Amino acid sequence: MKGKNKRKHTDGFNEDRLMLISWSAPVLAQLVMLVIMIAQRQWLYVAMLAPGLISSALSLASMALRSNQKQQHDEPVSTTYAKVVETARQNSHSPFAAMPHMCFERFYALDEDALPWRTITRTWLSSTSSCPIGVTEHGLFRTDLQRSGPHAMVAGTTGSGKSELLISWCLSLAMQYSPDDLHFVFLDFKGGSTFNALEHLPHTVGNVCDLDLFHAIRALNAIEQELVRREALVSAERVSRFDQLVRPPARLVVVIDEFHALRDRLPDYMQRLNRLASLGRSLGMHLIVCTQYPMGQVHADMKANISLSICLRVTDQMQSNELIGIRDAALIPPSIPGAAYCNDGQHTTPFLCSAVRDVNRLVRNIGTAARFHACKRPDLLFSEPLTQHATQSDLSIPSNQSWHNVPFALADDGVLVYTAILDVSQQNIAIIGAYGSGKTNLLLHCARWLYDTGCANIRFTRKTEHGMVTDDGKPLPSHKRTIWIVDDADEALNPFSSAPEANELREALVNPNITVIAAVEKPISALLDRCPTRVAFPCGERSNDPDARHSRRNSGRVRSRRLYPPRSWRAHATGQSMPYSVRGIPRFLTIRGILFAKTLEKSRDSWLSE
Repeated sequence: MKGKNKRKHTDGFNEDRLMLISWSAPVLAQLVMLVIMIAQRQWLYVAMLAPGLISSALSLASMALRSNQKQQHDEPVSTTYAKVVETARQNSHSPFAAMPHMCFERFYALDEDALPWRTITRTWLSSTSSCPIGVTEHGLFRTDLQRSGPHAMVAGTTGSGKSELLISWCLSLAMQYSPDDLHFVFLDFKGGSTFNALEHLPHTVGNVCDLDLFHAIRALNAIEQELVRREALVSAERVSRFDQLVRPPARLVVVIDEFHALRDRLPDYMQRLNRLASLGRSLGMHLIVCTQYPMGQVHADMKANISLSICLRVTDQMQSNELIGIRDAALIPPSIPGAAYCNDGQHTTPFLCSAVRDVNRLVRNIGTAARFHACKRPDLLFSEPLTQHATQSDLSIPSNQSWHNVPFALADDGVLVYTAILDVSQQNIAIIGAYGSGKTNLLLHCARWLYDTGCANIRFTRKTEHGMVTDDGKPLPSHKRTIWIVDDADEALNPFSSAPEANELREALVNPNITVIAAVEKPISALLDRCPTRVAFPCGERSNDPDARHSRRNSGRVRSRRLYPPRSWRAHATGQSMPYSVRGIPRFLTIRGILFAKTLEKSRDSWLSE
């Protein structure tokens, strides 16, 4: 090592010699010219050459002095500078030396409480909004998103303690606010491990990671919809802030880990977060952004609305200056993880973050406190995308479900997945799809559901090798409405058909007391004009697919046919396509439908009568 330094020093010395020689040549040339001009008594030229010669001579002398001083040192300048910086760091007084290391549980004396949920219950009854997340030289360090925020940015290099700070901060907020007053949405773009334990908090309404970008897009869409919903609530009651509403919604805190990864992978969605940052204060929506690189990663519009900044150890003084206005965060030694500086716009405070000793235990006790308070579990703000298969357990059917609302599939509006309903009480329904797409299974499911309710007369018409066959079931005069289900109705709806079923079907389509549920392979104008509600199985042909144009126009909200093959369809209402896709009939219904179809083909007895 010494040999390398000596060789570098020798190389530098040779360079200085060459530089001195190169500067001495013009000085000598000017001196010779000056002597010649004096000898010829050209005083005007002498006056012009003298100042330049003096300046060049002084520059040469200055360079020689610097080279001489440099030769007196045995080490290179870079090594000397590094040692000076290291000595300054060692000799400077560290503000974290006098701070005690304290676990998060000690803030609320939870480590001494046999039943910590009781302490949490009492904390929810207090009116304070500040949350302890660390310690300073003088006591606990508290943050307040309501007053100091409403948004915050956390920066720090790898291993500085960002994840532990986020976990402690979120648990401190959960300790301070009940699930009725505060909700969390977690977006983890570091692999999905940071917020796994916090997902079970009763405050959490959404958790997503970068392993599924479709899920992350749904989360950002849901946040945008929630922002619009709160704007509508504030506007409807003519108030300026959400807390002035008669029944204000819970505050929503959106926590994003590794924000720079989110920006790199989903740059088109950053404008939605910028809008949240600008409107969040009056709508009760807060943003906590965590990143390793604060410089250039956060948009100026978002940064203008972030007034609370926490900077852990960073590797660049410019990043520290950018976030908290001083370079001290770059001088934090790696041996002190969790050391940070907080700038609230007025003061910069050093503090030491406190880690949670047992996250799972604390989450369980918060859940117990929520049950003791009888806090209602908040509805999810968004859900996972549609799965490839659906079962009966996936359908949520309320106990007070009306007889005419037939749950038949799972619907996806781009944010939430819920049970799709067919209302057969007033309007006719058209089911359009190619052969083998699942139309008959859907009709049989609707027939079985309606027959089991016993609230309407059910007719089922099917096509056999002997023509159209109708099963009337057991008609009762007490039922004012008749549901007529027609499978393979293409021939019956032919305007040139003279069959009795065709005339009867045309009359039923205009009868207000009869609901016709007809299945056809291709769109027929005579049917579509009388069926405001339509279920279309995408067939892949633009000319025959009534929903092709809608799919292209709303491709951002509707799942494509490539991702969801034949067992997916869309429902239409009032002549326009609803913005959702649905997964096909649950598996057990498909199996039952196949058995019913075989029974209808082999037996003359009506299964409706049975």
